[in-house]
Amino acid sequence: MRKVEILAPAGNVEMARIAFENGADSVYVGLAGWSRRTREYELTFEEIKDIVDYAERVGKTVRVAMNTNFSSLEYPLFVSAVKRLEDMGVSALILNELGAVVVAKETAPRLEVHLSAGINSINVEDAIFYRDLGVDMIVMPCNLKPEEVGEIKRKAGIKVEIFLHSNTCFTYLGKCLFSSYFRYDWVYDELGKNHFWGSPNRGGYCHRICKAKWSYDGVPVILRNDMFLVFDELPKWIEAGVDCLKIQGREYNPQLIGEIVALYRDMLSEILSRGEIDLSSYRERWRILNDTREREREKRTIRVLREVERLQSEVASLITT
Repeated sequence: MRKVEILAPAGNVEMARIAFENGADSVYVGLAGWSRRTREYELTFEEIKDIVDYAERVGKTVRVAMNTNFSSLEYPLFVSAVKRLEDMGVSALILNELGAVVVAKETAPRLEVHLSAGINSINVEDAIFYRDLGVDMIVMPCNLKPEEVGEIKRKAGIKVEIFLHSNTCFTYLGKCLFSSYFRYDWVYDELGKNHFWGSPNRGGYCHRICKAKWSYDGVPVILRNDMFLVFDELPKWIEAGVDCLKIQGREYNPQLIGEIVALYRDMLSEILSRGEIDLSSYRERWRILNDTREREREKRTIRVLREVERLQSEVASLITT
């Protein structure tokens, strides 16, 4: 039977264990300061080691996201971190810089290198270039359709990963600078890594500025940032030849992530074993999970936007003075 991997998020050790118990083949974690999330959803080396040890006992694997854009002064920290992650048994790194790809391959040859969706690889020529650079898998942007990804997979001959759960940003992932206009603080940790609060591309958290109320000349402006949970198109993605199905959500409730993993494990198993699937038998489970996920996200968005409103007021006061 063809192997298609389910990759789940692990914003903490509990989430990793629940994901594995519900059928995830692998989890991805974020190393503190390096992975486009706030500190509460990133992990220390010690926490990652706990997850790796557990994964090895149950025959699973762990990937580490280091998919921020870091400065030249931080490369020594990067090299040190990569060596340490290789030694503890991590299976792959998720990277967002071509220089980092080269350094990682030289520093830790036992690790696979997966290219983050933030690199925006959207055509065959891109994929061939990254393959020849030594990349093992490309995480495809959410904007692409199954037939587009299938074409890249066939012609480039490289493993591809798609999102089952993510958001369709009005711009490509990693290309938005809104958040840093409102907050951009240099905050260093004990190792000397700059966390760049306010810039998700450099290491901080996105303030979801696009979800605030915007207008131009008195006319409301909607900046698209919709979440999705793949359902009807899952058979098409499998037919396209994808190698890995990724569930995003390190900031969600671990139990919710476990239930989402279980749903996709059941659906994937039916598709791979029978060659087809009766979607109607899963639709109600999907609907309940989709609604629960949406409520959780809305609560967090409201919390983040309160911070945005405060920052907007501060910016407005600076302009008027």
